[in-house]
Amino acid sequence: MKILSDKIIKRQSVIVTEMFEWLNPFVLEKQHPADRVLAQFFKNRHELGSRDRRFLTECFFSYYRWLGWTKPLGLNLLESASLSVHLDQTEIHPALIIKGRDWQPLGDKTLDEKLAAVRAWFPDFQTLEKTDLVFPEFGKGKQTPDQPVPNLGKSVEFPAGKEELFYETLQQRPPTWLRLRNDIFKKMLSEAGIPFKTHPQLENAVSIPAGRSLGALGHGGQFEVQDIASQAVGAVAAPEKGSDWWDACAGAGGKALQLADLIGSSGKVFSTDVREEALANCKKRSRTDGIKNIRLQEHDLAKDAPFTKEWDGVLVDAPCSGWGTWSRNPDARWRTDPRDPAQKRNLQLRMLKNAAQCVKPGGVLIYAVCTFTNEETTEVLSGFLAEHPGFALDPFAHPLTGKPTGGSIQIWPWEGPGDGMFIARLIRS
Repeated sequence: MKILSDKIIKRQSVIVTEMFEWLNPFVLEKQHPADRVLAQFFKNRHELGSRDRRFLTECFFSYYRWLGWTKPLGLNLLESASLSVHLDQTEIHPALIIKGRDWQPLGDKTLDEKLAAVRAWFPDFQTLEKTDLVFPEFGKGKQTPDQPVPNLGKSVEFPAGKEELFYETLQQRPPTWLRLRNDIFKKMLSEAGIPFKTHPQLENAVSIPAGRSLGALGHGGQFEVQDIASQAVGAVAAPEKGSDWWDACAGAGGKALQLADLIGSSGKVFSTDVREEALANCKKRSRTDGIKNIRLQEHDLAKDAPFTKEWDGVLVDAPCSGWGTWSRNPDARWRTDPRDPAQKRNLQLRMLKNAAQCVKPGGVLIYAVCTFTNEETTEVLSGFLAEHPGFALDPFAHPLTGKPTGGSIQIWPWEGPGDGMFIARLIRS
């Protein structure tokens, strides 16, 4: 690590404290996503260089990743950030070395080893557990007269023996996944000395270490940053060349761009969303990629009248609790409402019902949510099928393993590793 002067170290320590004092109310009280408020903070601090911003970004997200352990300890903001980074990394920035705190970097240790270390450093807090790393009601089914919440004991059912793996994965920053649009970029990665791994099943899916910048390589439409679970949605959709698809909740357009690449220039993708800024982002990305067969329109799938047109396939990547993104967005686990899954379920069913009217006979309906709660996955699916006998599950090969499925899958965060995602493929008779 570059040797820094005492003046610079003190300045950076002050900036860390200022950052959290300014941003914490927006994230923890006003419930704004951490990445957006951090971007605004940087926008107002022109004096911060790229190295400062990288350092502060690491502090910021480490803080929320370990907040469930650091908050009960009564630490100040700088100490909390320091302890969080000690748990995340193997090398500690001088601005985060706290006098009188004999903490050792534990970035290469297991979660059990990290828990043992924190208990040793704070002997009065032997009650800290892995479950404290998520909001208190998660998986515990707690309910009090003052704050009634749904019984979450049955909301999340991990595969047998996998609960420990969930918490281990939860506290690890997932790799950055790329969807390559040509083979040239692999050569560029190699020449730039950027390590990468190709997914064994999805040959266009490549992972690189989290936080690694690709700025020097440019873009030029050669790749899209897209999580492996998101790429799996396109693989399950498997649109035919030249077909006509509707991405009904397109967001920033990652899946729409993937569909357009799979369909080819002879097909069409109609992308809608309630947010104008998201569609603008999709439009910009499609221009960068040289894709001309995506049409964009504002549309609220839950409230607006259904379209009269029918498509070969319709993708409903519905709004959800987002619990599957907690590894990538650690602040989200402190911004969530335990009632989200039950509340989102009704919205998701309404969206599927409206989308189903626009699927051609013999066409495909894809339902996807980046979560793993029973309410938003299997319950939505069974509820929809009970009301729509004209639709049936369409079995497919699991995109990440190649194994046969019955028509729906739950991708868990440790399987990418990446986001958690539920995907169902339905066909209209």
